[in-house]
Amino acid sequence: MKGVVKVEDRINFIGKVSSFAILGDPGCDGLGVEIMTTFSRAMNCTHTNFKIILGDLVPFGLEEFYKHIYSIINYVSANPVYTLCGNHDNDYYVKYFGLKNYVLVNDDLLIIVLDNSKRVFEAGTLDFLAESLKGYKRKNILILFHIPPPNTFSTNSMKMEEWQKLKSVMDPYKNSIKYILSGHVHSYFSEIKDGYRIIVSAGGGARLEFFGRLPDKNSSFHHVLRFYFDKDSELQYEYMSLADVSYNREIKNEKNQSYLNEAFRNEAMAYIRYQFFADDAHEKGFIGIEKLFKALSKSAFYHARNYFSVLNKLQGIDHNLKESQAIEKTDTGELHSKYLPYSVKSRLPLTQYAFGEAYGAKQNYSGLLPEALKVYKAGKDIKPSAYYVCTTCGNTGRLDKELEHCPICGAPLDKIIQM
Repeated sequence: MKGVVKVEDRINFIGKVSSFAILGDPGCDGLGVEIMTTFSRAMNCTHTNFKIILGDLVPFGLEEFYKHIYSIINYVSANPVYTLCGNHDNDYYVKYFGLKNYVLVNDDLLIIVLDNSKRVFEAGTLDFLAESLKGYKRKNILILFHIPPPNTFSTNSMKMEEWQKLKSVMDPYKNSIKYILSGHVHSYFSEIKDGYRIIVSAGGGARLEFFGRLPDKNSSFHHVLRFYFDKDSELQYEYMSLADVSYNREIKNEKNQSYLNEAFRNEAMAYIRYQFFADDAHEKGFIGIEKLFKALSKSAFYHARNYFSVLNKLQGIDHNLKESQAIEKTDTGELHSKYLPYSVKSRLPLTQYAFGEAYGAKQNYSGLLPEALKVYKAGKDIKPSAYYVCTTCGNTGRLDKELEHCPICGAPLDKIIQM
């Protein structure tokens, strides 16, 4: 079986398990293309016996959203997918995904899925937990629910009295409860609370939260958690970043890939073109038309971003820095070896000037990307600097001294943007 498992029985016996994956919150920021591409990468990042989604499958309770996420899961997942109910999931959850309280159990493992999507554990839910813990004593027990326990990372959690209610049921079985997993907070963190290992993992598609700390490239990207058994049959887990994971099923269709590339190029060109038109309208005093062109430009930008995402070109920072460095190197080489010499030879002075300014600018800022890549590889961010961009020739650089004019084209200060 693969795709959505609609849970219709409270007790579900499963076969022997070597590993399974858990991920959270693909849908609460909307079911846009980029988010669903990240979610598809999560669904395909590792081979496991099954996956569990920790809630927030949809942004809100419109049935069309349930149909969409249901279809996506069935299309992209190669193995069974179980779910639990999040606070964004409501009216149609049971229709598409089944019960909100249930267990998965075999000889080695007990997974208890509970509903606290309304930020409380109802009496029936706690009774079910008690019955499950008493009836299925296992060496490895996981308890899953959406809203996390109180923790030191995020205040977006359940109230302490709810945690105490839950803990009173769990405490007699504390030694066997290996992990308590939640989603809801779009991040990844883990800590010990009252003797329980609490894990929050909601990196399955929605935008991430960092709580003011520098993102750690080993723990702060979109991700899944893979659970497996060690040689002593103890349940362990590993964090698996999606930063360098591909989902290429749709671009294996060569014709579809060519259409996506063509559509991307068209929207990218439209984005730039509308920016030009907006600037022109501004200079002529047509502010209303300027705003229209700016809106169209933004629309084209997000269309292009969606195509770029499906083409699997939205990857990690390391990839982006290397890719940018390669692009700049190629562009500079083309300008130097082909474009500039031809314009000189053909006596095309405006073209020669345009190519010459671009070449000079690229030479001027050529050290910025290699420097950033070196610092990033050391696990750090580059120092937040002020940069300048010349609106005449496109020259840019670090603003580490006061400028009087653009060093490439001589444009005055009022033509230079500080960033």
